Amino acid sequence: MTETASTQSERTVLVWDAPTRIFHWALVALIVVAWLTGEGEGQSAAYHRYAGEALAGMLVFRLVWGFVGGEHARFADFAAGPVAILDHVRDVFSKTPKRHLGHNPLGALAVFLLLANVAAIVVTGLFSGGEDNSGPFAGVWGLELSEVHEVAFRVLQALVALHILGVIVETLKARDALVPAMITGKKRRRSDEPGVDARRASAIALIAALLLGAVVSVVLIGQPQVVLSSTSSGQSQAEKMDD
Repeated sequence: MTETASTQSERTVLVWDAPTRIFHWALVALIVVAWLTGEGEGQSAAYHRYAGEALAGMLVFRLVWGFVGGEHARFADFAAGPVAILDHVRDVFSKTPKRHLGHNPLGALAVFLLLANVAAIVVTGLFSGGEDNSGPFAGVWGLELSEVHEVAFRVLQALVALHILGVIVETLKARDALVPAMITGKKRRRSDEPGVDARRASAIALIAALLLGAVVSVVLIGQPQVVLSSTSSGQSQAEKMDD
């Protein structure tokens, strides 16, 4: 009877704004595209580069959005220290885990690690060289970071696997529908759980974040293709090709 009454008194709360949700799934899509085209040649290699340059702009957008975005999209809303993270891990495996309206402490850690890791992949990709897959800055300052780029991507694969595992455990243990919430933006809350609709960001903040991200991607996409050639001494030399 109590459980039925609690279910009937549940309410829907808006948590994730549209820009945050679109960013999340666009990030997933672009990472998949970059993954599938990473070893390709010709047009496939071009798609890989474009995906990386689009990711660069998206990261800039998310960085700005983390300060001026909607309530639960802001870094200050979900940043958590080691003690809070450990307490949350213990809580998840308790009989009645607490449900968080925005990112829980462990999810917050995953957000920061994933963003930092994707940023590392993008930056090293810009300085990576290959026959068909060269970043626009390959060879600049003598840098050729394709090996670091590969390692960073392997780290991303591990982080994504752990993130998915965490989402599954949290969903089952706390009975919190995390994936549907990132699609609809809404979560259901019982009458005994706190939570109101999240404060939205201003239109000016959204336009500014979008413009900054778009400028970064457009500038990178506009860079000429780089081909690394070996000199007689065995060192790599960058040559830029105008499209």
